[in-house]
Amino acid sequence: MLKFCNILALSLLILVSACSDKKKSEQISSNEIVIVAPDSSEVRNTYKIDVADTQEKMYHGLMGRTSIDENYGLLFDISLAPKDAEIAFWMKDTLIPLDFVFVDDNGIVFYIYEDAQPNDLSTIRSPKRPRIVLEINSGQVQKHNIQVGDVFKTDILGNK
Repeated sequence: MLKFCNILALSLLILVSACSDKKKSEQISSNEIVIVAPDSSEVRNTYKIDVADTQEKMYHGLMGRTSIDENYGLLFDISLAPKDAEIAFWMKDTLIPLDFVFVDDNGIVFYIYEDAQPNDLSTIRSPKRPRIVLEINSGQVQKHNIQVGDVFKTDILGNK
């Protein structure tokens, strides 16, 4: 019984520690990303981004938001996910339609998923593991002519 109480006390201590750090982890770091056409300096668009750089932020994403600014995006830093983790998105509790842009280690767009609908529980996957994924308002891909082969310039990839 004493061993069980010690384990329970240790578990509660870990839980309290995790909760006390929760406010710190909820702060999302800001940055910007520039999307350019391949082999040119034509800028498709610049987005002010927040970075989902913890598992908690990646899980929560844009859930619960009723709107986001036109030139805003949430960038998922997939390099922080375990190498064997399946990378998939869904729209559970997401209240606005979104476009997803999947980018490789070199900053090259290799897959785009447009017009994901609010509260859709279908999974959104790319054909290969991305380095980063950008969520933006639905229609932004078409509006700014973002295409497979475009290049993301950002401090996160170290190519800005």
